[in-house]
Amino acid sequence: QTSKSLRVRRGTFSQLFQLTKLTIINVEDLILESSAFDFTRNAPSARLKIDLINDVIEEVPSHLVKGPIAEIAFTRCRIGVFKPFSIASVHDQLHGLSIVESLVNRIERHAFKRFDVDQLTLNGSKFLAPIPSQSFYEVEVLDRFLITNCSFNALLPSAFVFKNVTNLAIRNNEFNDAAGESFVLQIKKTVSVVGNYFAKIDDTVLQGIRLDSSYYNRNSERPTLQFHNNRIGHINGAKMLIFSDDFDVNFRAIYVEQSINCDQVVSLKETSFLKNYPEEIYFGSSNEGSDFKSFQDIKRFRCAEDRFWFYLIIGAVAGSIVLVLICLLGSYCYVTQKKKKQQKLQVVMPEPRTYRETQIVMQIENHGLLKTDL
Repeated sequence: QTSKSLRVRRGTFSQLFQLTKLTIINVEDLILESSAFDFTRNAPSARLKIDLINDVIEEVPSHLVKGPIAEIAFTRCRIGVFKPFSIASVHDQLHGLSIVESLVNRIERHAFKRFDVDQLTLNGSKFLAPIPSQSFYEVEVLDRFLITNCSFNALLPSAFVFKNVTNLAIRNNEFNDAAGESFVLQIKKTVSVVGNYFAKIDDTVLQGIRLDSSYYNRNSERPTLQFHNNRIGHINGAKMLIFSDDFDVNFRAIYVEQSINCDQVVSLKETSFLKNYPEEIYFGSSNEGSDFKSFQDIKRFRCAEDRFWFYLIIGAVAGSIVLVLICLLGSYCYVTQKKKKQQKLQVVMPEPRTYRETQIVMQIENHGLLKTDL
């Protein structure tokens, strides 16, 4: 049965003992006051679970919970805002905290702060406003941090700041924008980032995921970070994606909608993951980003073809210049030879004389007596 409105006042449950489960379901206007879920006198052995199901909550106030609470779940809820310290400094370790199939308008800075939890789950939920820096701050996840099937408008730098996370799985989500190092945390065992769509991200978005030093107390080899079947619209940054050197990153079927030119291919080909997985990284080959070519094919065929035409054009230009020079040289040689032949053909014809005059001239020349022409 649906209730129109319900107000849970401060200290409503503070005198209860041995309570194991509290469920508030189908409330159209659930008003929660600070310390509404104060169970400081409840027995820790009771392992209290709080379920809020299909409720409309305008505000989750600061310091909502107190005492030994085992689990808190928001399921199919519409939440206006998580205020600072909504879930903070919980008396004892939480077994689970989950936001499932819910619509969250806004999470404020330090909304989830300084508590330990076995499993933290964000599943099938939509987050409308950007997740601010340190919205999750100094949280330690002892088993698993799951972000699955969620939609995020934007993640600001350091949106998720954790002390330690044993296992991290980010699967089948949609991120409209992710800036800076959105995830800052220390991993103790495994990381998988699989099946997500990142419309626009910075190249450092996953760089803040690092390995906790305690890992090498149990292992000698670096762990593998799985980065599989992800699609990316646009990457801000010159290095495509940057990962911590703490991990061996395994790439499989990564599709990047933005296209790259051959100048970028030259600058990116020494990037470690493009060098090691050239056939697993695909880039858009059209403006629509619907047609993809692997980095290997772009480097081998498209850019090789571009280089062929470049060298062909350079060769043609150089050949044309040489041909012109040869023609000019040939023309010069032809003109020079023609002038020489013309000079050889120019014979000086003597003035006509009679036989008697010729005899006299010859006699005078023979005796060296010729001074003037007769």
